[in-house]
Amino acid sequence: MTRAAPADVDIPALLPRLRALLAARLGLHFDERQDDRLTAALTRVAGPVSPARFLDQMELAPTRARLDALAAELTVGETFFFRHAEQFDALRFDLLPSMVRGLSESAPTVPGQPGAPGRRLRALSAGCASGEEAYTLAITLHRAGLQAQGVDWEVLAVDLNPAALTRATAARYGEWSLRATPQDQRDLWFHRVDPGAWTPLPAIRERVRFAQRHLGQPDAMFWAPGSFDIIFCRNVLIYFEPGALRQAIRNLTGALAPGGALFLGHAETLRGKDVATEAGLVLRQAHGCFFYRRELPENGRAWPFAWSATATAGAGDVPSAGPSVDVSAGAAAASPAGRPAGTTGVETSSDATGTDAGADQALLDEALHLIEAGQVEEGLLACARLITPGTPAALQAEGLFLHGLAMEERGQLPAAEWHHQRAAAKDASFALPHLRLGLLARRRGEVIAAHRELRRALELLDEESTERLRRFGGGFDRDDLRRLCRDEMQETRA
Repeated sequence: MTRAAPADVDIPALLPRLRALLAARLGLHFDERQDDRLTAALTRVAGPVSPARFLDQMELAPTRARLDALAAELTVGETFFFRHAEQFDALRFDLLPSMVRGLSESAPTVPGQPGAPGRRLRALSAGCASGEEAYTLAITLHRAGLQAQGVDWEVLAVDLNPAALTRATAARYGEWSLRATPQDQRDLWFHRVDPGAWTPLPAIRERVRFAQRHLGQPDAMFWAPGSFDIIFCRNVLIYFEPGALRQAIRNLTGALAPGGALFLGHAETLRGKDVATEAGLVLRQAHGCFFYRRELPENGRAWPFAWSATATAGAGDVPSAGPSVDVSAGAAAASPAGRPAGTTGVETSSDATGTDAGADQALLDEALHLIEAGQVEEGLLACARLITPGTPAALQAEGLFLHGLAMEERGQLPAAEWHHQRAAAKDASFALPHLRLGLLARRRGEVIAAHRELRRALELLDEESTERLRRFGGGFDRDDLRRLCRDEMQETRA
């Protein structure tokens, strides 16, 4: 239960100081839409000390323990095993085979042994929260049979929140964390420790190391060039203030090995062409998801080696616009979703009933921001307020689509599909629900349904609203999404 603040304490007046402290000491950004969350965190962490006195002490002489307590209160993310499974499929089926082939071709031969790798493959789970992503990475690498091919590997997982790292190290997970893990995969990779809890097998846990680290601070030793072959950093960058965001991008891209891959959250992208170009990053697509690859040297002799044919097909430049992480201008701090407040996706001011469409669109932006920031329940409540008879059909469709995206984030795929179907029915010109339906059908192995939905999405993308693409396109432009549809259709031919 949240302890109530003393009645005579004006908490709202203290929040600008708290925001400044969080930005300066932790590199985190929280805007006015998160005032309730900040108020609750300040009240809890201050404890018996008045909130004003607590801030006085922190501004004068902040302690590691109190900063950790603030981080624990404010950086709790929702996660689960095999979240966005398409990214792990892209890693397993498109990335790892080329890495192993390249290693086999270049590794020195030892008499009586098939080959000895020059070094181990290293994967980083950046912003690992309670560990589900890190262990999923380890399971994916184990399933790829790297050891049988003479490839050693490890997963390093880092997070700012010490309480989350404690849970990750304990590695006890309930049904909610395993909601997207099929029973056969549970039986293979997990051990039931009691009727309500599971833990990854020792062969998985021993491959993962956890450490506390701030992604937005410089550390030349840790972020040494070429340190990691695979980096997962999903739904983390949206929390950083501009300076910490720029440093985090420098850290991540600089530490990525030649030929390595960087996976971001679906609502994040490296928007600035200069950032991607300077780091040698190219946008790639495979298995229904986008990721970034760092270009190989001209001689191609680096780890990992040449990209597989399916991964290079349809490669494109980093898009110049999108609704997410703008590393060049620091726009994510002004709006963690990467768009100015009040931007809209449907060019209309009001409908025939007199509904204030501007207010509705602001509410849609609010819902999108909340869901992208991990506050799914609050975002769903905002969505529900849009799906009413008085709201224009196009905005209702966007609310339903956003609800579907939130269900995907939570691993509730049947519910996600239902909402995407309703969005497509509400607005027949809306391309993105068909795209998501096609990708979901592909994951289920329903080839005909996947091809039908992806073809319809491709047809509609030509006339899709630019603002709507900017809001819901995951940071990728019209050409990127067209390419995604074409490549997925090619992969799903019956």
